[in-house]
Amino acid sequence: MKATGLIVEYNPFHNGHLYHLTKSIEQSNADVLIVVMSGHFTQRGEPTILNKWERTKMALANGADLVIELPYAYSCQHADLFAKGAVSILTHLHVNELIFGSESGNIDELIQLESITSGIDFQKAVRKWVQTGLSLPKANAKALEEFNFTKELGTSPNNTLGLYYIRAVNELQSPIKVGTLTRIHSDYRDQAPTHDKISSATSIRNLREQRADFSTFVPKNVQDILDEHYRQTNTYHTWETYFPFLKQKILTLTPKHLVEIHDVEEGIENRLYSAMMKSSSFEEFMDAVKTKRYTRTRIQRICANILTHTTKEWIHDLQLATGAPYVRLLGATPTGKQYLKSIKKDVNVPIYSKFDSKGHPMLKHEQSVTAAYSSILPEPHCTNLNIAEFSNFPLHFER
Repeated sequence: MKATGLIVEYNPFHNGHLYHLTKSIEQSNADVLIVVMSGHFTQRGEPTILNKWERTKMALANGADLVIELPYAYSCQHADLFAKGAVSILTHLHVNELIFGSESGNIDELIQLESITSGIDFQKAVRKWVQTGLSLPKANAKALEEFNFTKELGTSPNNTLGLYYIRAVNELQSPIKVGTLTRIHSDYRDQAPTHDKISSATSIRNLREQRADFSTFVPKNVQDILDEHYRQTNTYHTWETYFPFLKQKILTLTPKHLVEIHDVEEGIENRLYSAMMKSSSFEEFMDAVKTKRYTRTRIQRICANILTHTTKEWIHDLQLATGAPYVRLLGATPTGKQYLKSIKKDVNVPIYSKFDSKGHPMLKHEQSVTAAYSSILPEPHCTNLNIAEFSNFPLHFER
């Protein structure tokens, strides 16, 4: 069986994701489609609109055959480790091809760009611009111009993430073939829809919070899951809803203990504490903390690490650069189960179909992640989600 892999967040699943999924199957002629999906927090450090079990349902209902969890230690990280974790999981599962969306749509162009940007001379150029006071993204754009690449090619968000996927394949010496599809109609940063059928996940989340109609941008089964979640919990998973819990954590930890949290560096623990003392909302807090050096995305990841108590020492001990140490199955179709059975003897890491309290520390940390994520939910939903973390078997979906 030929396996194609996607690296996703589905926050939430929308028509653009459906296009990516179906076109990837067509382009690769795959027999089985495997998605590696972030759990409860995204790469940009945001809580997901729905929990991982509900987003697994969305993926299976719309064409995925296996849904594998990208552990928090990788999912809420800078792009290099995010990509390395996901690519290593796809490699463990003997995936033939990884297909990602990009603004370029030209895999040869992106492979060439990755080769140059990972080189010593390019990295020296980036450091030179950083030393002038530019932020890392702006320094990267200046270096691209020095090497006669358009700024857009190397700084467009999906192109950039694609470069890290290509780099991870190379550094892990993975046999996976890499391909790309052109992202159509919307940019992931769009705050409002720009097309009548395909819109960014950001704009869909905004529409949902505003109680506006988003039905034309998502499959019907996705809208049903979103509507049912809100009907039961009357809750949106946004940083604003987590703000009281974040405030309590920061002000009770104090700077002395905040410095132990992963990604807290260069005295920012004092800035976090003093800003939180004066802030009455998450947006006010963000405005007070972020700088050229500390972007919104990085601050959000720090906030997620604070909520989940993810420490520097714990991350260091995991040796993330070597790749994910296990595979955790969240859901499968009969085709996915058949594929997993056919390769199981050749997979060199544990495959968890259920939480194992004696499992890898990275797996056990998911309990803390779920506890943080579930904290805003009313009872009994909060307790039920925490129980699901260690009691759920993979979701089964008959297509």
